[in-house]
Amino acid sequence: MSGTIKELFARGYEARRENRLADSRAAFFEAVRDAAIEGDRASLAEALCGLAQAERGIGNPEAAAHQYANAVVLYRELGQQDRLAFAIRHQADVLRETGKFADAEPLYREAEEIYRKLGDPAALDLANTLRGLALVNEATARLSESKVLWKEARQLYSKCHVVAGVEECDKKLSQ
Repeated sequence: MSGTIKELFARGYEARRENRLADSRAAFFEAVRDAAIEGDRASLAEALCGLAQAERGIGNPEAAAHQYANAVVLYRELGQQDRLAFAIRHQADVLRETGKFADAEPLYREAEEIYRKLGDPAALDLANTLRGLALVNEATARLSESKVLWKEARQLYSKCHVVAGVEECDKKLSQ
């Protein structure tokens, strides 16, 4: 990764932390261009995810899903399973948030499978994936499947000491 791309990533992530999403988008867009020109596929995949997060944040879910899908292709080629699952899960989140439940579900299932293979280090990511899948099941009236997912997500959030996650699961399970 060139110094320029590293600088663009730093600018993009800083702008996102400061909620300057248009600036984040611009930095990651430039990083996508530079990584593509350099043929740096790992940086390109990361830049696409950063761009997708910015697009999602500014209310462009179609663009976000597209950028995540592009990153997924690259991560598959690179064999970076943890990053692949990250991109797949976030693509599924965007699809779920836009009501495309049938498109989101197989992506969540794939991310779940990868995270389960990665084991304990991926426990929080697995919890977040199960949460998304539970929401898909709720939206499609598969409440018993949803309940099973909320229970496992709760266990994982508890194990990872994520209070907000435990509280959301408890709320969902009590409904």
